[in-house]
Amino acid sequence: MKDGFISEIFPLQNSWLLILSLVTGGVSIYFSFINKRRRALFCLFITALFVRLFMAHLDPFLHDWDERFHALAARNMMHDPFKPMLRISDWVPYDYKLWCCNHIWLHKQPLFLWQMALSMKIFGVSEYAIRYPGVLMGSIGVLMLYRISYLVTANRHIAFIAALLSCFSYYPLELLSGHFGMDQNDTAFSFYVLASLWSYAEYFSKHSVRFAMLTGFFAGCAILVKWFPGLLVFSGWGIILLLNFRQENFKSELKHYLLAILACLITFLPWQIYILYRFPAEASYEVSCYSRHLNEAFESFSGDWMFYISKLDLYYGNYLSWLLPFGIAVILIYKKYQNKLSFIFIVYFLIFLVFYSFIVQTKIPGYFMMALPVGNIFIAIAVFHIISPKKIFKFIYIPTLLFIAMVVFDLSEITRQHDPGKWEEWKLKSFNERIYKDIRKYLPERIKLVVNAKDYIDIMFYHNDIDAYSWLPEEEYNEVKRRHLPVGICNPEDKGIYSYLLPYDSAFIIPVKIK
Repeated sequence: MKDGFISEIFPLQNSWLLILSLVTGGVSIYFSFINKRRRALFCLFITALFVRLFMAHLDPFLHDWDERFHALAARNMMHDPFKPMLRISDWVPYDYKLWCCNHIWLHKQPLFLWQMALSMKIFGVSEYAIRYPGVLMGSIGVLMLYRISYLVTANRHIAFIAALLSCFSYYPLELLSGHFGMDQNDTAFSFYVLASLWSYAEYFSKHSVRFAMLTGFFAGCAILVKWFPGLLVFSGWGIILLLNFRQENFKSELKHYLLAILACLITFLPWQIYILYRFPAEASYEVSCYSRHLNEAFESFSGDWMFYISKLDLYYGNYLSWLLPFGIAVILIYKKYQNKLSFIFIVYFLIFLVFYSFIVQTKIPGYFMMALPVGNIFIAIAVFHIISPKKIFKFIYIPTLLFIAMVVFDLSEITRQHDPGKWEEWKLKSFNERIYKDIRKYLPERIKLVVNAKDYIDIMFYHNDIDAYSWLPEEEYNEVKRRHLPVGICNPEDKGIYSYLLPYDSAFIIPVKIK
């Protein structure tokens, strides 16, 4: 866990990546100040890679919710990408409506799982490999946001500030690390939503049918990660289209809009048809769950209409979230920012807030990832207008950008040592994960079934020849006994093991205690 003298400052592994990211981030800010745009963007991209690699390697274990389930489903997709499975074995009866415990796993759309599976094909099966696609997507997303911001404002300093905010933004980085729920799912989803916004911004400036089709493709990819919220890019576009109803170019704009929708359908619809045909019960149930998110607080994820507004400090950092309305006001006041594209992004941001605050009853923090990058643009506009007076600009530009990078990065949270309780939990999980990775060392080769395992999903992720359970009800035990299956037992002194299992002559006590 130690990296020499660096560990005295940053006690976590791979701290050198964090040091490099802070150095290259400072260099990129300097190049931006002296108007060396390409050098600034190159250094910022490298910074984004370094800091995301650090986050990918931050926690040497799978997180409880929901990373371990995504990881196991992706691991099984390595061998059969068109049969999504949580458990490979289905000999124990299961309820297909319970996403945590079933066999065919359609609880999430497949694109991000395919990406994780491909990463493990390349880099090997590990908790780190499942996070690598997010490293690449997040780094590319920084450049995309720069381009979007420039197309909206025609100001390279504002575009760089928005990209810098995106590079160090705490919430997306913790999603990438797996620390926050929805983890790689929301990481991939936010990338494809951002990509659809980027391609639409390019379309708006060039009116190229290629970018219209690309917008539809990326929206379809977003749906293949997190279902219909991926269509949100069409909201602002559709409103602008209606406002242009009487203009000469309306027919060509409508044609491009419909082509984009067609590209979207071609991208996501085949998978929906496929799973309804091959796994009709599971697919039909999951489709019904999507609509329930609108009408009820699904799985106890509830909150009032202030839910997302109250979390703006989490998304944008302390002291910066209040700049959101200021940035929007600047757009509305200054004519140089008053263009259709800036209007579209304001509408997009407000539609999200209204729809998810007042209409969607299920409240999940990760939903805000659709709107977070657009908010960075508004904050960047506000920051620039605060520091733009010529008399102070050259003196406070670099200190201001260094300050906001540190604010949104939230280093005290990321080091995992700000809370003694959480640090002890981190060490405990790291200890247990080493046992799960090495559990084959303690088991005879003949044993393929492990019970009373606290983190049974983790065991199956690292060893796909083992079927693990945190329980084994008596009726399942009778089936095990009938088939003479050898069983490995974790922590037999715990109450999770029932008296009827210990006398079983094919039981094997695993000689290491899981904490």
